[in-house]
Amino acid sequence: MLMLDLSKEDLEKLIKLQEIDSKIIKLELKLKELPEEIKRFEEIAQTRRNKIARIDERIEELSQKRKELEKIINENYKKIEEAKKKKAQAKNLEDYKEAIKMKAEAEKSIIKATKEIEKILKELNQLFREREKMETSVAEFERKIAKKEEEVQKTQKMLERKLQELGGLREQLISEISPEVVEFYEEKKYEFGGNVFVPVYNKTCTGCSMQVPSAQYTKLLRGEGLVYCPNCGRILFIENGSRG
Repeated sequence: MLMLDLSKEDLEKLIKLQEIDSKIIKLELKLKELPEEIKRFEEIAQTRRNKIARIDERIEELSQKRKELEKIINENYKKIEEAKKKKAQAKNLEDYKEAIKMKAEAEKSIIKATKEIEKILKELNQLFREREKMETSVAEFERKIAKKEEEVQKTQKMLERKLQELGGLREQLISEISPEVVEFYEEKKYEFGGNVFVPVYNKTCTGCSMQVPSAQYTKLLRGEGLVYCPNCGRILFIENGSRG
């Protein structure tokens, strides 16, 4: 690990560089998150589309079942007419009873099929209402998606402009710092995940929340070279107005 005794000017530039890098990271994260907002809306809309598809399948299934029941009813009405003819043409008691039985069974089948159709119609009405509700919801989310896409495009352009500006500032600042110092910063940045330099508040390291020993805090107040936190190893500094 590189260990340098940075000048006050270098330290100030590196702290400024760290601030720029922190802003760049936040902007890049925001850019990455923007499409996720649209994705969430699309997932909700797709869930509702899938539900509509399942409703349509059920409607088709019930409609087919209704047709079959209506066919059964029509067939049984024909049987009733046939039973009436047999009854009228009965030559003996057995033929007469058979005709009556045939008519009764057909009427029973009609009643049963009619009740099933009533249940089907009731469920179909519920399904059509639910489908209409889902279609309205999907249309609403599609409008939200279109609006969000427009907002995201504007935000992306704005964030990209800011990133470009920060990138230019970063390059300018790096050109003013020696390669050895930049290398030192980059190594430390990788080690600490970005927070190389952290301010001290109330004699406490804001990187790890540990108390800074008196000797090191005094050195920090006097500006006698770099002061490292003995606990986390980050480089400490005191911001203007935060002494105490």
